Amino acid sequence: MNLPLENSEQTKHYSYGLHPWYIEASTLDEQLRLLELKAHESHCLAIGECGLDKLSTVDFSLQVQAFEAQIKIANRVKKPLIIHCVKAFNELINCLNLSDNNVPVVVHGFNNNENIARVMVDHGYYFSFGKALLNYESNASKAIKSVGRKQFFLETDDADLSIKYVYKKAADLLGIEEEFLQLQLQHNFEQVFKLKIA
Repeated sequence: MNLPLENSEQTKHYSYGLHPWYIEASTLDEQLRLLELKAHESHCLAIGECGLDKLSTVDFSLQVQAFEAQIKIANRVKKPLIIHCVKAFNELINCLNLSDNNVPVVVHGFNNNENIARVMVDHGYYFSFGKALLNYESNASKAIKSVGRKQFFLETDDADLSIKYVYKKAADLLGIEEEFLQLQLQHNFEQVFKLKIA
């Protein structure tokens, strides 16, 4: 279960979800009940990280069951999904389609090839790019150019680096000024999370 990054007064908003690495069959119903409660909290902006991971030791069918339940919760509370996906993009898209998903989808830490990126763009999904952008030869560095400015975010995740380096690299790859990039990301955030940035 993802928790706020900090447990302090400064933490204003967070996402909450069942990560595919930590799902347990014996407690799944209880975890989903807790998630449903947390999802209704005003400071919870999204459901996730959730998704599918074929490298996880958790049984894949259990991951699918948990993911589909979280898609339904996200749609009931009308909050976006933050996705963790490893080697399971076809299954991920199928789950979202079969669950009649109508909320925004943000694929966290995207570093896959341009073909997968194009398919996901066609589905209207958003991407979050991180430290992989710093390598010119990475899939992320190639994919960001085909994603379009209105469908992405930037992150550091757990990398020990400043977000300013990710911003600079993204601006360089897109051939735009950092100030314009910041305005675009603010707009993307407000569109997806329905929260105005002052």
